Amino acid sequence: MSKKIKSLYSTIVLLFIAFLQQNLHCMIEYKVEISEAQTHYAAVQIQFEASQNAMHVSMPVWTPGSYLVREFARNVDRVSATANGKEAKVTKMDKCTWQIDCKAGDKVLVSYKVYAFEFSVRTSFIDVDHAFLHNTSIFMMVDELKNQSGTVEIIKPNFWKNISTSLENVSGKYQFADYDELGDSPIEIGNQEVFEFEVYGVKHEVAMVGKHNANISLLRADMQKICTHMADVIGEMPCKRYVFIVHHPESGGGGLEHLNSCTVVMPRWNYTDKAKYHGFLGLVAHEYFHLWNVKRIRPAALGPFDYKNENYTNLLWVSEGITSYYDEMSLNTFGYYSNQTYLEKLFSYVNKVENLPGVDIQTLNESSWDAWIKAYRTNENSNNTQISYYSKGLLAAMCLDAEIIKSSKGKKNMDDLLKLLWKTYVKDQDRGFTDTEFTEAVSEICGKPMHEFMEKYIYGLHKLDFKAYFEPLNIAIDYKIDEQSILGVTLDNTGSKSTIKEVNAQGCAYIGGLNVGDELLALNSVRVTGNLSSVLSNQLKIDTHLIFLINRDGIVREIAFDFKPLAQHQYSATVNESNDCQKKFFRK
Repeated sequence: MSKKIKSLYSTIVLLFIAFLQQNLHCMIEYKVEISEAQTHYAAVQIQFEASQNAMHVSMPVWTPGSYLVREFARNVDRVSATANGKEAKVTKMDKCTWQIDCKAGDKVLVSYKVYAFEFSVRTSFIDVDHAFLHNTSIFMMVDELKNQSGTVEIIKPNFWKNISTSLENVSGKYQFADYDELGDSPIEIGNQEVFEFEVYGVKHEVAMVGKHNANISLLRADMQKICTHMADVIGEMPCKRYVFIVHHPESGGGGLEHLNSCTVVMPRWNYTDKAKYHGFLGLVAHEYFHLWNVKRIRPAALGPFDYKNENYTNLLWVSEGITSYYDEMSLNTFGYYSNQTYLEKLFSYVNKVENLPGVDIQTLNESSWDAWIKAYRTNENSNNTQISYYSKGLLAAMCLDAEIIKSSKGKKNMDDLLKLLWKTYVKDQDRGFTDTEFTEAVSEICGKPMHEFMEKYIYGLHKLDFKAYFEPLNIAIDYKIDEQSILGVTLDNTGSKSTIKEVNAQGCAYIGGLNVGDELLALNSVRVTGNLSSVLSNQLKIDTHLIFLINRDGIVREIAFDFKPLAQHQYSATVNESNDCQKKFFRK
């Protein structure tokens, strides 16, 4: 080896050592200790080297995947800090940020406690049975070191034996590449039952938390099949390991996706109910498919994240609507549905969405953009003014799928759109896409401009033309308007009382003046006692004059109006003789 080569080699080695030392020097070290689980508190410490004369730590106000400002800082108690072992001044700068007085190069230690007693897939929960750490609500971010790597040390009670998380365990500590990975990798600590399976050679761990009646052998096989089917859409795995955290409360539901894991809820005794079990598999498929669609294939706003403010996008219908479409599709492809049953399932969404008054008020892009103030804050008037980017997004996705199939004469479907987005924005550019770029990708797959589709159905209020999209697939669509004898109110029947909890804006009761909160006492001099349908059964005829006696805020009054039936949109779909386009749609 020549002197020049030796010198170059030595220089490279020295630079590499310096790089390692610098990164090890700057690593953030978290420690979380749960010593008194019955108090629902976690004690957290963050240790790091200051990169400037004042450092800032902040608690996120929201969590990726759940688009609502939840103010996690409200559960933080007593933030304190030291710099080089001496007490450092801590000043709260805003609702979620604290400033630590220090000097560049100081060894800083921040300490605080977090109260965790809100059970959901979006929040942290600690009790004597287990701890679920939803990390954006547990670990503060060091603002100036957001992109720095680090470790998490977990100090747990001795009676808890297991820790389940997608973070890599290295010598007893859990490593993360940056805060985005830490925040998006929840941790389950307790005595959960754990089983495993593989998909595409990647280990999948399932943490079964709490009592349940699942047949583990059957569940393992079914989850493996579902996950393999979802992975087949893109054809490759984006992670080295995946973790399911399954909580089993007495009742409830829901799920939330994460970078390389998800949390789902299944009521503990529901596994032996066939319909509920299939519903759970659909939930598994939905959250698992987010491993690709939303965690990698994503709108530009959804990563890297701004944890202190809302992250706005018009495309949540792509992230959630398309994923909802694929979770229903998975049960059909998997064999749980016949093709006809699958269509009936899809068109049950059609009838639900198309009969909401809100479908004529809110567009899909508005539903996405306003998720932060509307989607998670529904009230008695929401159905009159809103639609869900999940369910309406599913309808847009299935029509777009049909359009791709029709335009390509059965050679392509939405799988090809997702693969194009995967290659272009995940593999080649490692970024999210804009609204325009998504429309361009749709146009490329369809082989024609698709701007009109987007303007009419995503950014506009036009009704989806199901006949136009499905008849080329040899699927017959029947549509009619059914004049139904419906008053247009939803009741809360508690004991002997009938109280209105929702009024349909298209029904005669809304125009006639019945309000949410009204207690119905009598109709046309007949006492209403807990079941309005029996009183209405012989009285709801066109132009019948209705006189309601109600209790409104303690005042008894009459509300009178003429009955008018409520028009209901009724769609149905029927499978006809199979053709290439139809086969491409059903994917089997």
